[in-house]
Amino acid sequence: MPNAENSGKNSERRKRGENLAPFRFQPGQSGNPGGRPKKKPLTELYAEMLDDPELVTVIRSAVKRAVSKGQMAMVLQLKEMAERVEGKVTQPIDAEITMSSLAERMQRAEERIKE
Repeated sequence: MPNAENSGKNSERRKRGENLAPFRFQPGQSGNPGGRPKKKPLTELYAEMLDDPELVTVIRSAVKRAVSKGQMAMVLQLKEMAERVEGKVTQPIDAEITMSSLAERMQRAEERIKE
């Protein structure tokens, strides 16, 4: 049974990862040499559209009509599409945390747990 013999050798090679050796990244080699695109497709489209004053007027009237007729599904759909293509908009968080305030809070939390 030559097939059974070869099958054992192949499974052993797979366990050691020898089949994947030519495809591994070399040290210092990036998996994404171009990096993330600087601009996103919808952002570019929106910027182009908003540069046209006539189109801005049309967009405003369309949004006003949608809101007045209760057709907010269109607006939500556009938002969903944008988030799926470009990701959710990040919002910066302004917080001041020092080690002493963090330690105090941890101590109070431990005291509440003991009670």
